[in-house]
Amino acid sequence: MDDLRVLIIDDHALLGESLARFLGSNGMQAVWCGDIVQAMQAIREQPWSVVLLDLSMPQGNGLDLLKRIKLAHPELPVLILSMHPEQQFALRALRGGAAGYLTKGCSPDVLVEAIHKVVHGGRYLTPGVAEQLANYMNEGDAAEEPHARLSDREMQVFMRLVEGKSVNQVADELHISCKTVSTHKTRLMHKLALDNDADLVRYAMHQGIVS
Repeated sequence: MDDLRVLIIDDHALLGESLARFLGSNGMQAVWCGDIVQAMQAIREQPWSVVLLDLSMPQGNGLDLLKRIKLAHPELPVLILSMHPEQQFALRALRGGAAGYLTKGCSPDVLVEAIHKVVHGGRYLTPGVAEQLANYMNEGDAAEEPHARLSDREMQVFMRLVEGKSVNQVADELHISCKTVSTHKTRLMHKLALDNDADLVRYAMHQGIVS
């Protein structure tokens, strides 16, 4: 098990370093990267058994990074470890090539189990994610909530708007123009059949996306 090499991509230093120490205590070689550019360099230059990827990175979209990793190394399993609940991003991540989806509230034993499963070619699906996937396979888009049909960028904008951030703040965080944010906002409001910001927040609360 000492040849199992894990790359942790997470912008939170405390969590990333703690994860690396924990996995090291379980016989794995774990390295933490808090920067997307450094992470991609590490993936290019060194062999890895699995990548643990956070979806919320300040330098870019974790889902976009997932696609870049899978494009460059389709055989490299990527396990999502996110603060976002399963119902928000799990199916989106699996469709993007992820081998599994865990929230940061999962137990350490579950994380270790998931790593071993995906390293050996399997997918790690919690019961909730497995149910979502089964419903989607049976019913297609009709099984999904309206927000699941947003594009990745629209979902990023949506998540930040319902957190109370302004268009300017969203633009700064995503490194795009205010005009682009406004365009995404218009499109996502149309897709969700909502008329104003208050409707947007109510929708997010109803879906359990914000409390």
